[in-house]
Amino acid sequence: LNPWPAYIQERIAIFDRVKAEYDAEIAAKESHPIKITLPDGKVVDGQSWKTTSYQIASSISQGLADSCVVAKVNGVIKDLDELLIEDCTLELLKFDNEEAQKVYWHSSAHILGEAMERYYGGCLCYGPPIAEGFYYDIQVSGNDFEKLEGIVKSVLKEKQPFVKLELKKEDLLEMFKYNKFKVRILDERVKTPTTTVYRCGPLIDLCRGPHVRHTGKIKAMALTKNSSSYWEGNCDAESLQRIYGISFPDTKQMKDWKRFQEEAAKRDHRKIGRDQELFFFNELSPGSCFFLPRGAHIYGVLMELMREQYRKRGFHEVLSPNIYSSKLWMTSGHWQHYKDDMFTFDVEKDKFGLKPMNCPGHCVMFSHRPRSWRELPLRYAEFGVLHRNELSGALSGLTRVRRFQQDDAHIFCRDDQVKDEIKGCLDFLKCIYDILGFELKLFLSTRPDEFLGEISTWDTAEQRLREGLNELGMKWGLKEKDGAFYGPKIDIQVLDALRRPHQCATIQLDFQLPLRFNLTYVGKDGNDSLRPVIIHRAILGSVERMIAVLCENFAGKWPFWLSPRQAMVIPVAAKFDEYAIQVRDELHSAGFYVDVDLAAGDTMNKKVRNAQLAQYNFSLGQKEMENKSVNVRSRNNQVYGEQTITKVIERFEELTKSKSAEDKF
Repeated sequence: LNPWPAYIQERIAIFDRVKAEYDAEIAAKESHPIKITLPDGKVVDGQSWKTTSYQIASSISQGLADSCVVAKVNGVIKDLDELLIEDCTLELLKFDNEEAQKVYWHSSAHILGEAMERYYGGCLCYGPPIAEGFYYDIQVSGNDFEKLEGIVKSVLKEKQPFVKLELKKEDLLEMFKYNKFKVRILDERVKTPTTTVYRCGPLIDLCRGPHVRHTGKIKAMALTKNSSSYWEGNCDAESLQRIYGISFPDTKQMKDWKRFQEEAAKRDHRKIGRDQELFFFNELSPGSCFFLPRGAHIYGVLMELMREQYRKRGFHEVLSPNIYSSKLWMTSGHWQHYKDDMFTFDVEKDKFGLKPMNCPGHCVMFSHRPRSWRELPLRYAEFGVLHRNELSGALSGLTRVRRFQQDDAHIFCRDDQVKDEIKGCLDFLKCIYDILGFELKLFLSTRPDEFLGEISTWDTAEQRLREGLNELGMKWGLKEKDGAFYGPKIDIQVLDALRRPHQCATIQLDFQLPLRFNLTYVGKDGNDSLRPVIIHRAILGSVERMIAVLCENFAGKWPFWLSPRQAMVIPVAAKFDEYAIQVRDELHSAGFYVDVDLAAGDTMNKKVRNAQLAQYNFSLGQKEMENKSVNVRSRNNQVYGEQTITKVIERFEELTKSKSAEDKF
């Protein structure tokens, strides 16, 4: 835009006035010596109201200072140029740190916001960092990425400093009077008399920060896609445009990321699901997947994998209703805290809801008769159908759906049984993920700031989770204050073939539901008011989500035991079609997913290649009818030669039982 909208200069005028007042106030501060303690224990001298984290970094090494993204002062993320005011600890974080990445991408979002405002005008909304990259929402339409990226490049070259400033609410309302969205944020979200903004170039935006020192710290930045969105995700509110981007501190990382995206696109589960006829979605039921026979086969095999372990590990499979009165959800607390994410409706003047999780129903099962200490631990498992009212804009293939099933289990146990049950859950988890071929990352999430129950109970629970993790013998990380409000938990990430993390499994301790449902059992001493502890446990998590992860992990090349296309029988000529059908039927009767290619117009070599491209694990070419044999070839074109049908069935059974990742005959 030329000229820029008038509000930009008006905004800057207010900022400059308040900034001059702030600078004068800081200049009048009395400085005194302070001590800054580094992670290695070294203590560095500084001056309050004068020394910055960047200056400390520069005194150590200019290379260190230039590579740092943000500082951590007394455990709190701060701008590198923020003045230190007292004795403190100091960490200097680079881009390889997760917190620093969020800051880096948040700063990149502001750069994108500046470009959008300069090109479109309009009203900026939210511009946060996300798991990988960032986005900004604006109330305009258009996707001229080339023009936007041109502005972005000029912003990076200008090395515009990020400047933080605290303003009074009345000044902010005047500053953003042109933008109804920012005014809403100030009126509805800001409960304090002052809050902060950040400026880079002409952009000034409401923001807590922190940020990188200047826009030149962003060395490589690209806009990746755009989509429509709604203000704060509310479909009844204004429609917005969302533009996504990604950035890195060097161009090599950007090139690597783009190559990675190309490979990820080939593995996209939505593409594989369509190409292999596994599943599809339809606007008649948004967020609810239609699983075709081959997709349903994978679904069923995964459920049976869990059921095999249930029998070995003392879990009892149950079935509970899909629809409950609102009274149940009021008791569990979901009506108060989760109602907007549920599907609710009226039945004969009463409110009902589709269940979004199984735990309240399992509590009803536990409490339907008196329980004895001898019955514990009681392990209920259920593949119940769950519904969650996800926003339409948040739906994404199988990874974010409205209707799903999960391998849900709830263990009701005595307090002294918690440690062993946690160990059992972790062993179960490792067993399943070893079969699926996943590498694990484990995290202990501890008591959040807002929690229910006694601190001593939380401390004991966290210690038991720690002991279970330590005895598993695997490395694990800590997520401070990231537990659920009702208890600490173990979060599990799996790494797929592209080293991407996926959150699927969880193990959670719950001391609150037993209280809310007044669950009790009779102790050994006759005390009939003892409370059980509930352990929430999911390993696959949502079966839909797990299928998406497996699709992309295997790139559609399913291992034999899980494959919906285990073998293709191929006759060498039409006169052998009847024999090929007999082979198919015999293998099918033995329990295998086998097809036969009777296409008259294709050569045998063409049929073999078609089967390999369709990811059939094996091609079975007709050999000799008299000997009841076939020629066996893998999808990787490994030739295993002539094998009897009996031998093929035996080997297929071995592959199924072993659940091997390699399809060697």
